[in-house]
Order: sequence, then structure tokens, then C-alpha cells
Amino acid sequence: MKKILISLSVIGAVAAIAVGGTIAYFSDTETSTGNTFSAGTIDIAIDSENPWTKNYSIGDLKPGETGYINFDITNEGTNPVNVSKTLTSIAGTGGAAIFNCGAYSASSEPECVAESGTPNDDVASQIIYDLSVEVYASLASTTPIWWQEIYNVGENKSLTDVYGSGGGTYVNLGMIPVGGHMKVTQSYHFNPDAGNQYQGDALSFGITIQGDQMAQTNGYASVVLENKTGPTEWDIIQSDTLKGTLSYKTQGPLFVYNFSGVAPLATHSYVLAVGYNAATDVDTQIGTGTTDDNGNITISGSFDTGSLTNAKAWLIPAENWTGTAMNWTGWPGFVPNFLWETGLINYTQN
Repeated sequence: MKKILISLSVIGAVAAIAVGGTIAYFSDTETSTGNTFSAGTIDIAIDSENPWTKNYSIGDLKPGETGYINFDITNEGTNPVNVSKTLTSIAGTGGAAIFNCGAYSASSEPECVAESGTPNDDVASQIIYDLSVEVYASLASTTPIWWQEIYNVGENKSLTDVYGSGGGTYVNLGMIPVGGHMKVTQSYHFNPDAGNQYQGDALSFGITIQGDQMAQTNGYASVVLENKTGPTEWDIIQSDTLKGTLSYKTQGPLFVYNFSGVAPLATHSYVLAVGYNAATDVDTQIGTGTTDDNGNITISGSFDTGSLTNAKAWLIPAENWTGTAMNWTGWPGFVPNFLWETGLINYTQN
């Protein structure tokens, strides 16, 4: 009897499975076809050359005189591009060796006397450098959408200070939008106090311009915020440690960000905002924070900013913020209390 019951149970289970397999529920299936993925491009041209083959020569420069090397960088790719610059293979030489100094030859008798038996060809340490950029939204634009002075001759920074001994240290120039271009202006000032030991000397170097995609680490791009002198040069103040880095996701439903830096005002409330023209537009507060006794501040979060194209970011003292824009009372006296963008932001909301 027990075996009969077990057999009946097995038969019942099999029957149930069979019945279940024949039940037809209402259903619907949709299929999307023709989906694609395409890789964007990062490509720059300089003075309409791609690849860049042009070289520059500044001849017969004497103490107190200035030489210039200017060029224009265009974004030839399909994505915004962060651009940086360095000098490479910086090397000073004694130039023409036509005067016998005994153990070596120099370019002239005054150089031989000034060197006192020890050649000194470190011309790079005597070239005071300044650098500024202007960014234009398109090749047809006549008004820049953004500009800044990165190094000012008044800061007395030599080529060695900026690019390192022998070169290789990169300086961030900023972001160029798709179809846009950047004018780079550089002046090389021969230190007026350079002595006769530099007579006849020569300096050679390479120039490297690097273009990088916006998103660099785990989908995050970054822009550095610095304190600046204000209008009209907006010169970055290089002599202090006041600055911060805003890292952000370049795509997503929300603008996801992390900010960390050192602000000008200690134990002070700050607003982190993004926008376009702080003087006239309605801008977006994305976060707030308070600096510690040393000015350190971190702010992170996410915000529905909508897509941002060629936008700016600022760290603003709370009293200079109205809730939707800057409070301009006291302009430009409060400028040193801010941290200002050193590049533009592109974020796509999707």
C-alpha cells in the first residue's frame, strides 16, 4: 500500500509539471536593434599644424629685453580637451667659443672675466617667464569665453622655476571646447640683472603640448580652483598654497562631485557654486562647508544642475552669496577671498 501511495505522489508531481508547462500567460517582448557605441576623439592642432613641426627662434636677446613665443591651439576632436604645456630638454650652452680663457673658451673677454675661470651657461635661470591664455568657443569667435594669466613677470619666475631643471614639469593651460581654440601668449624676459657671464650664451628647448580627455580617473574629471588677483588679468597667485581641486563625474543623472582644498579665510562658511558669468547669470549652489583653523575645507555630494557646457566653478564666502548668484557689494575687494576656476567644466546629464 505504501509503495502505491508513493507511486501516486510521483505521478501527481509529474502531471503538475506537465500541466504547468502548458499554461500560457499574457506576455509581451520588445527588442531594440541597431544600438551602437562610438569612441570619441582627442586631437589638437597648433597654428593649423597637425602634427606640429614649427620651431621658434629668439635671437640676440640682451638683459632687460623680451622675446615672445605665441601660438594658437585648436580642438580638432569630438570631445572637450584639457591642455597642458611643458618645456623639454632645456639646455644652456656657451655659444661661440672665440675668446681663450685658458682652461676653456668663451664668447668674449667680459664673459671670461665675469666667470672667473668657471663657465656658467645656466641661461634658463635668467629668463623670467610669463604665460597667459584666452579660450574661444569657436574659430569664428572674436570674444573669449574665458581667460587667465598663469604666470606674471612680476612674480619673477624663471624657466627653471616653472618647468624644472632640464624641463618636464607640466603647466595646466585649461580646457578647450569642441570646435574651439586657445590663444597662448608667452614672454621671455632676460633678467636685467644678469651679468656678463651670460654674454653670448645660448638656450635650446623643446615645447610639448598635451591634450587629455576630460574624464581621467574612474569617470571623474577635475578642475583646479585658485585665488587670483581679479580683473582684468585674473592672474593666478602662485606664491601661496591657497587652492582646491573639484573632481566631478562627466556624465550621469546628477552632478556628482568632490572638492578639497585650502581657502583664503579660516573658520569661515563657504559656498561651492557652478555657473557661467558670475556677474550676471543665475548660478547653482551645489554645496556648502566651513574651513578649519588652517583654511582646509572638503565638500562632496550630488546636485541636479542640468548639463553644463563650458561652465565655471567658484568657492565663495557665504556672505558673498545670495542663494542664486554672487552678492557683488564691495566688488572687487572680496576677490582675494574666493577660489576661482582655472579651467572650464563640461558635464552631460543623462
